[in-house]
Amino acid sequence: MVALALGLVLFGLGQFDEPVFTVLTRGWQAVVGGLGPTAQRLVQPSGLSTHGVIVGLTYRLLYMLVSIALLHVLLRGRHTRAIVLGYALAFGLSLALLLLGQRGGVEWAAVQGHRLMDLISAPLALLLLYGLVLLRRARPVGGPG
Repeated sequence: MVALALGLVLFGLGQFDEPVFTVLTRGWQAVVGGLGPTAQRLVQPSGLSTHGVIVGLTYRLLYMLVSIALLHVLLRGRHTRAIVLGYALAFGLSLALLLLGQRGGVEWAAVQGHRLMDLISAPLALLLLYGLVLLRRARPVGGPG
C-alpha cells in the first residue's frame, strides 16, 4: 500500500507539475518576501527554466525524496544508503554545473547541469536504479566450486 501511495505521489508530481510549481512559487515568495532583492530573484524565472531557481530545486528535491522512499519500500530497505548517496552525488554535480554555467559564464555547463537535474528527477532514473539493483541481486554470488 505504501509503494502504491508513493507511486501515485510521483505520478501526481509528474502529471500536475504546474500546480505544484505554483504552490511552491507562492510558498517561496512568502518566505523570501521580506528579504533583499538578491533572495527575491531566486524565486523569479531563470534563463534555463520558466520557474525560479529555488522553486525548481525544491520540486526536484521533493521528487527525488519520494523516489528514494519508493525505492526503499520496493527494495525492502536494501541499498538505501547507496541510492541516497547516488542521488546526492548526482544532485551535487548538477548544482555545481549549474553554478559554473551561471556564475562562470560557461553555458554548456549550465545546460548539462539542467539536463542531469531533469534526469535524476524523472521516472527514468527511478526505473534505472531499480533495474540495476535487481540485476545486481540476480548475479550469482561466488564463483565455481
